[in-house]
Amino acid sequence: MDADIHKLFESDFYRILDFKCRCTECTTSKSEYSNAFCISFVRRGNFLFNVFRRSLDSYTGCVLVTKPGYERTVTHKHAIPDECTIFEFKNSFYKELLEQYGQLKFFVDNDIHSTLIKTDPELELLHYEAIRSIIQRSAKLKIDSLVMELLEMTLPNIADYQPNYKVNDQLKRNHLVTIERSKEYMTENFSRDISLEEIASYSYVSCFHFSRIFKNFSSYSPYQFLLQLRLKNAEILLRKSQLPVNDIAFSSGFNSVEHFTAAFRKKYGCPPSRYRVAGRLTN
Repeated sequence: MDADIHKLFESDFYRILDFKCRCTECTTSKSEYSNAFCISFVRRGNFLFNVFRRSLDSYTGCVLVTKPGYERTVTHKHAIPDECTIFEFKNSFYKELLEQYGQLKFFVDNDIHSTLIKTDPELELLHYEAIRSIIQRSAKLKIDSLVMELLEMTLPNIADYQPNYKVNDQLKRNHLVTIERSKEYMTENFSRDISLEEIASYSYVSCFHFSRIFKNFSSYSPYQFLLQLRLKNAEILLRKSQLPVNDIAFSSGFNSVEHFTAAFRKKYGCPPSRYRVAGRLTN
C-alpha cells in the first residue's frame, strides 16, 4: 500500500505508528500480511478492511483490532486519504495478553482474523491523551499506563462486527469530514465553555443538521459526548495527580463544583473525593 508510516513512540512491549495513506483513487490494495497484534484508531477517511469472508467499514469512531498471522486487503472509499494511529504490540506481550483474554471468541475462532469496534468518548480521550503525551515528551511510564488502560477498555468490548446502518455511503461522503472536525474540536477544547454553534461552525455545517448527523455517527448527542470527555479527563486526574478536586472540576470544563460532583457521582457511583481515596487504596 502506498502510505507514509512514521514511528511516534516505542516502548518495551509496543510501538505507536502514524499511518497516512497516499492513495487518491478508490482502489483495492494487494494482499498484505499481518505479523503483529494491533489496535488501530481511524482518524480520517473511509476504507474497507477486507479479511476472511468480511469487509470492515472503517471510519472515524472505529477501532480495528487485528490478530497476527493473517492476510488482508484494503479498499479505499473516500476522496480523502485514510489516517490511523496504530498501536502495534510485540509478540512476547501478545502471548501474555492471551493468558488473560484468550477465552474471548475473537481469539478462539480462527475464522475471525480482525474485527471492528465502536469507540466511546472515554476511549477517544485516551487515544488523544496518548498522542498528546508523546508530543509533550512525557515520561515513558505515563504513556505506558495510558496504553495499558486503552487495551483494558478495548479488549472486553470485542464482539462480532455489526455495521452501523444509520451511516450509509452518502452520509459518509457528505459529512465524514464534519464528524472528524467536530470530534477533533471537542477533544482539544473540552476544558472551555464551548457552544453548539461554535462546534458546528468549525465543522462547516448548521446547528440544525449537526446534532442529528453527530448522533447518527457516534450514538451520542454533542453534549453527551462532551460531558463524557470531561468526566474521563477528571477521572484520570483524580487517579494520577494531586490537584484539588475543585481545580480538577474547572480544568475539565465544569462551571461549578456542584455540577461536577453530581455528574461524576452519576457515572462512577461515588463523589470525586471518595473515588480518589478508593483508587489509592487499590493501588
